Amino acid sequence: MQDWLTAQEAMTRLGLKPQTLYAYVSRGLIEARGDSEDSRRSLYRAEDVARLAHRKARGRRPAAIAEDAIAYGEPVLASAITTIERGGLWYRGQDATRLSESAKLEDIARLLWDCGTQRFPPLATIVPPGEPLARVFAVVAARAASDRA
Repeated sequence: MQDWLTAQEAMTRLGLKPQTLYAYVSRGLIEARGDSEDSRRSLYRAEDVARLAHRKARGRRPAAIAEDAIAYGEPVLASAITTIERGGLWYRGQDATRLSESAKLEDIARLLWDCGTQRFPPLATIVPPGEPLARVFAVVAARAASDRA
């Protein structure tokens, strides 16, 4: 199977009008790129078109929708924090697998919480010993107090 399709090929395989194809691209359901041979033309990822054709053939029954979501690993909700794309997990545009090989837990937390360069104190300095619920309240109170300062 070829990797990229012309607009006409994609529309034929999916039974779409041009407006619908462009809507799928704008929603991120089909990846598009410029054609290196003709700057006026776009090409569409064949894998995305095949996935949508399969989904369309399966219908909109709840069981089929759930099965497709599980089979393709698609996120249920779009998120600026995480993305599941082509079998991989991404945190704010960074490959989570690569991050797991080199980043510290605090670095990942900072990335997920979008804190920029803010540093977190070591947990041992802010989490007192004791019962779990009391420890949580102590950490929340300490954080609230530091926000006011």
